[in-house]
This record gives sequence, C-alpha cells and structure tokens, in this order.
Amino acid sequence: MSQSSFQIFMAQTRSGESRWWSWVIGFWFALVIWFYGQIILGVLMVGVAVVTDPGVMDNLMATEQANTTFDPGQALLSLLLGLSPILPIILWLVRDAFKTIWTQRIAIGISALILAGTSAAFIQGNMNIPEGSADYTSQLIASHPLQYALILATFPVLALALWGTQKFIHRRTFLSLLTAAKRFRWKRMGFAMLVVWVILGVITYLSHVTGINTAEIVFNPSRFWMYLPVTLLFIPLQSATEEIAVRGYLNQGIGHFIKNPWIVFFITSAAFAALHLGNPEIAESTKETSLLIAISGYFFFGFFACVLTYIDGGLESAIGLHAANNMFAACIVGYDNSALPTPTIFKIGLDTQLDSLTVLVAFSLVCLIMYKTRTLFERVERVE
Repeated sequence: MSQSSFQIFMAQTRSGESRWWSWVIGFWFALVIWFYGQIILGVLMVGVAVVTDPGVMDNLMATEQANTTFDPGQALLSLLLGLSPILPIILWLVRDAFKTIWTQRIAIGISALILAGTSAAFIQGNMNIPEGSADYTSQLIASHPLQYALILATFPVLALALWGTQKFIHRRTFLSLLTAAKRFRWKRMGFAMLVVWVILGVITYLSHVTGINTAEIVFNPSRFWMYLPVTLLFIPLQSATEEIAVRGYLNQGIGHFIKNPWIVFFITSAAFAALHLGNPEIAESTKETSLLIAISGYFFFGFFACVLTYIDGGLESAIGLHAANNMFAACIVGYDNSALPTPTIFKIGLDTQLDSLTVLVAFSLVCLIMYKTRTLFERVERVE
C-alpha cells in the first residue's frame, strides 16, 4: 500500500537520530539559541528607543521599578537561566574526548542536570513575567518601525536554531522539516496566501455591511508606508518560523512516538494556543469572557494549519495561511489591543467570540479549497 504525502512527511524522522533524548535536547537547544538571540536584539531595541523615543524608555524604567523587588532566589534563577546553557553545549560537543565510558556518562549526567535546571528557570521566568510587559512590547512596535523589525527578527533566530538542530543533532536535512517533496513548493504557498486574503477580505466586508462588526478607516499614509516594508519582509519570516517550530518540529517529534495524527494535532494546537497567552488581546478578552473562549481562536487556527499540513504533506500551505493572516492583520484590518499594533487601513472592534467563529468559517473554507486544488500545481515528489 502506497503512503500518503503526509505519512511520508512524518516518516522522514526515521532517518538520522530520533531517539527520545534527541528531541528533548533539540527542542531545548533551539529555545536556548532563541533566548540568547532575544537578549542581543533586546539590547539593540534599547539603543533604538534611546535615540528615537526616550519616552518609551522612561515607561520601561517605571514599569520595572513598580514590578521588581530584589529576590535572591529569583536572582539565582536568572543567573542560571542566563549562563548555564553554555556548559551542556560544551560538554555535548566534547563528549567524545572523554577516555572512558564512565567519564562520558558523568559529562552527560552533568549536562542533564543543568538542562533540567535551565528548563525550570525558563518555566519560573515565564510564570513571573512582570505585569505590563505585553503592553511595553506593543509600545515598542508602535514607537518606530525599526523596533517592529527587531522584535520580528527574533523569529529567524529560532529558525536558524532549528536548522542547527536538524543538521547537528538529528542529522537530517532542513528540507525534511518543511516538506515531503524534493523541493519547497513556493507556488503552493503563494496560492494559499491568495486564497486566505480573498476569504478574509470577503468576510470582513460582509461583517461590515451587515453591521456585525463595522470597520472604520484609519489610514495614516506617513506611518503606513513606513511600516509596510517591515511587514512584507519580516511577517512571512515570523509566520514561517512558527510553522516550522510547531507544525514541523513538534508535529514530527510527537508524531514519531504517537502514530495517530489527530491526537498529535490536538497536542500541538494546544501548545500553539498556550504560546499566545501573553498576547494583549487575550488579557483584554478575559475581562468579559473565559480564558478558554479567549484562546480558542488560536487553537482553531493551529488545528487548521495542521490540517493543511496533512493535506499537503508539508508546511507550504500552512505557512501561506499563517503569513497571509498576519499580514492582513498587520496592514489591512487591525483592532485595539492587538499583538500587532501597526498602522492599518481599517480598524474593527475586538470581539473574541466573533473572531473564533470567523476562524472556524474562514479557515474551513481555506482547507476545503486547498484540498480541492491539491493537484493544481505539481504533485508531491517523494523524498527518496
């Protein structure tokens, strides 16, 4: 019996290194590199803020002073989080230099202990994010397009880390994380973007003319044209990175051990939703509705992206869906308290329940169209 393109996509984990510890180390390694990348780019953001908008820095200092008290335990965790990831990487790289099996095991054991400690520090740090941090990020984006670009530039750092994970830990090609085809199908991705834009445009228009969610023109040419190049360049990179990390790496990693794809999709979609808990629109929505309803749109979005991966046997359509959706929100139709407070042409009201329903309707249509047109371009070329 011949395999489907999705089965081929998932089966690519059978080559190279796929023992359970390699997925743990690979995921941890990617997060650490992303963490350091955020620190470096964060320093640049501070420099840009000092030059372009000192008032933003004043707000940051005020927020820090209001929310931060010295805690020796927290300080130790911060030091562990900032410095300890270096040692496991060094021990991993030089493990073959140890002469006996016992010294090798000791080195790996030390790495495991530090990895566990670092992971605990990551969790502790994320559980104690100062109140107002999301608002500060929004202020940065709104203050200058260069800040917007620097924040989005943290995502390609994660993509680079995943490339290193594939090459040096799993010993597989980066392409195997993207698709079951012999090359990335750019036309498929572009077609998915076009479909998403048309459907979102039609639904937004119908919502406006029926009074369900009226749109207001807020076009500011001077700011819009400054931000648009950043959106066009960096939003596709940000969207692609999230798809590579969740629909690619997590789906393949969990799917290597759990064979039912729909269980895998549920798990990774829940993880994708959890990653957006810090978005400002979630905090705003939970004032009037439950957290589950507020976050449901992100879960549905992630699940539909998984369905597209299932249809294609690759991430092409899922990346197209994600990039088109985020670009639409960043430059065409925005709303107050958005995670992307960029200048748009129109603005609508924030309605979480309506947004979740829109996601269900719009992306069900996208999946149906992409399924019906799956042979419109070249068929999946199987990796040999």
